[in-house]
Amino acid sequence: MRCFRQKAMVLVTVAFICAIRPRAQEPGLTPTEGHPLWKVDVQQFGYERFPRKSVRPLRLAVNFADNDHVAVAWVTPDTTKENRRNAQKVGEPARLHAVILDAKTGLKRSQKDWPTPYYPVPQLFGLPDGRVLLCSDNSLRLLSSTLDMVREQEIPNHGTCVDLMLQLSPSTHTLLLSIRAEHSHHLELLNTQTFAVLSSWTEEQGRGAISNEIAAFSDHWQVGHCGVPAGLCLRRIGEDWHPIRITGLDTRMDKQQRIPVSFVSDDALAITRGVTTVASVSGDVLFQIMLPKGHYLLPPVTSAGEQRFAVIECRLRGLRSEPLDMYPFGSNDRALVYSIKDRRAIFSLKLTGTSPWTPWNIHENFLAVSPDGTSFAMLSDGFLTVYTLPKDSKNQH
Repeated sequence: MRCFRQKAMVLVTVAFICAIRPRAQEPGLTPTEGHPLWKVDVQQFGYERFPRKSVRPLRLAVNFADNDHVAVAWVTPDTTKENRRNAQKVGEPARLHAVILDAKTGLKRSQKDWPTPYYPVPQLFGLPDGRVLLCSDNSLRLLSSTLDMVREQEIPNHGTCVDLMLQLSPSTHTLLLSIRAEHSHHLELLNTQTFAVLSSWTEEQGRGAISNEIAAFSDHWQVGHCGVPAGLCLRRIGEDWHPIRITGLDTRMDKQQRIPVSFVSDDALAITRGVTTVASVSGDVLFQIMLPKGHYLLPPVTSAGEQRFAVIECRLRGLRSEPLDMYPFGSNDRALVYSIKDRRAIFSLKLTGTSPWTPWNIHENFLAVSPDGTSFAMLSDGFLTVYTLPKDSKNQH
């Protein structure tokens, strides 16, 4: 009898382990295999991670100019005898740097810099034809693949890159400029190749409540927060707003909460309300991204081909103690690439995140996906790494 009980306990233990093992893995997730295609230290091009008395590392921007070229940009504050011991300030003299690298080898193809007022986050966009779009000072600059000037245009309403919000459509065909005023936003929709204004309007901002406000856009659609009670709304460009109706998903909001939402293609949205739901503008759920408790996703980075997007998964790290004024903070945990066609993650990469015990040692990661969705770039701690992504499965879902 005793032997029977021991065998039964062993069987129960094995069954329990077998039952929980599949749950520890994310279904359909393909981990990174092998080595990256290449890796370079951006410092060899003049990047300085901690200029002057910087507390945070100098931020970089990365994007694919086309399938064969990767662009990197950063803004370095000018250093003089008078200010070398002081931290940089927004608006003081600086230089905007840009480098174009071969996406297959990592070799430098071109590099240039321009004077600009200092701002902490460089705004860099790659276009599928190899051109690069930069925002510097009070103008938009369209550059060739060799970083020569193609076109330049001043920001409307005497705006600057510091107070301007730029959004590029997933296809990169259109660019949305949003200039904030005291109680309104002035918006212009531009063609990225010609800077021609396709549409222009002003959104009034209500006091103490959520009013019509664009959260994301594509070439043909806009999604925003509107209505009373507030909720996610959708409209074709030039038409009226109407509530988003996603099967099984409540898009209404309480108080002044805003539901994070982004376009991952021209007609597909990623909506985060606990679970991240990828759905079509017609309301059909394509797939959902389930994360462990305490984890969340940053806004997606799309490919111009509109079939893949990358996200950084963060997790809350550290202790919570209100008497000691200690709270968890978000730390990068993984980089993921999703296929809209396959409706699953096809690539996963473990990231180095900021530790709660040494919060001064900050790690930031920036992602990009090539227009055709075959390559993935990551900037981390001054190093640029490029990976080849797996192909989609042949079976349509």
